[in-house]
Amino acid sequence: MIRSLLIALIVILIPMLGAWCVATNGNHPEEAILGEWQEVSWTYDKVDEHQKVRQHLTAAEREGIANHLVVHKYENWVFSKPYALTLIKRHERNNQIQWRLKDRGRILQLHNADGTCETYSVESLRDEELVLHFETDVHARGIVKIRLKKIRRNVGEI
Repeated sequence: MIRSLLIALIVILIPMLGAWCVATNGNHPEEAILGEWQEVSWTYDKVDEHQKVRQHLTAAEREGIANHLVVHKYENWVFSKPYALTLIKRHERNNQIQWRLKDRGRILQLHNADGTCETYSVESLRDEELVLHFETDVHARGIVKIRLKKIRRNVGEI
């Protein structure tokens, strides 16, 4: 009886301990997103291959789609602790807002100084690449993909 209880305990505890070690040593999304990211591209995520439609957005299309978004005017995004996001554009004043990752890192929320909140789906967050999605009605094309690449780690508190 005691022996079977001990075996059952070992069979249950070892996998649980292994899963806990993997979970705590893995790269948590809130740690992975920290650093400076540079915008690489804005594209339509789902374009019908049979239509003769460009996938990449022009500057005018980007302005029209994102005129209500704070991020559309900036080139670099610097995520730092505690939940501060500095948006940088060359030769212009930086913009400081707050960020939060929700739903286990699948949703990025940006809280602007004017009280508005922007919500992006995080398609992927890797060591060197961050891909965000947001929905738009413009031209009935649907989802826009923003691709960023990490250009600097460990930015500390800015």
